[in-house]
Amino acid sequence: MLRNFNYFIVLIMSLSTMFSSAQASNDIAADNAKRMTQCRATEQTPMTVDELAPSIAEQHFQLLGSAKFSVLFWDIYQSTLLTTDGQPPFSHTCQHALFEIHYLRDISKAELLENTLSQWRHLALDEDDYIEFLPLLAGIWPDIKAGDQLSMLSQANSTTFYLNRHRIGVIDSATFAQLFLAIWLDENTSEPKLRQQLLGELI
Repeated sequence: MLRNFNYFIVLIMSLSTMFSSAQASNDIAADNAKRMTQCRATEQTPMTVDELAPSIAEQHFQLLGSAKFSVLFWDIYQSTLLTTDGQPPFSHTCQHALFEIHYLRDISKAELLENTLSQWRHLALDEDDYIEFLPLLAGIWPDIKAGDQLSMLSQANSTTFYLNRHRIGVIDSATFAQLFLAIWLDENTSEPKLRQQLLGELI
């Protein structure tokens, strides 16, 4: 009798494990199907658009987080980070990311380039990985006035910059967007609090 009872318990546990595994597989399949649907939706969007607002409406961006950057008593900019699936940037190849900076003070093109280079050096990146992008950025970025918004839209192998939602230039590269966002999102960023806020960890 005891042997039969033990056998019954083992059978129940086996069935429970099988059910859990099947459920987990179904959940994974459902998640993959959702991602593929999102991927197909984003792939239908033009790689570059002259106006940023229609792109946001079509792709249904989700806000990850926002952060204000200040130096001493001066507020420099307010930034926001969005992705098409609500996951951190570069989670998968078909994901689109949108990073926007609303400037609260004037900043020249020279300052933008100098600050970008300084941050890449702070991250101890290989100079060969980013040096080619500096002249491209110099040809795209303008002098910024207080109230301007600079946006970066990352799609597959292309990065588009917008000033006040109007396209100002494109960088065709599979690596640039990740290098640029590393300034804020890398674990070794000079502003770890901004990183947490942009990734939604303090919200």
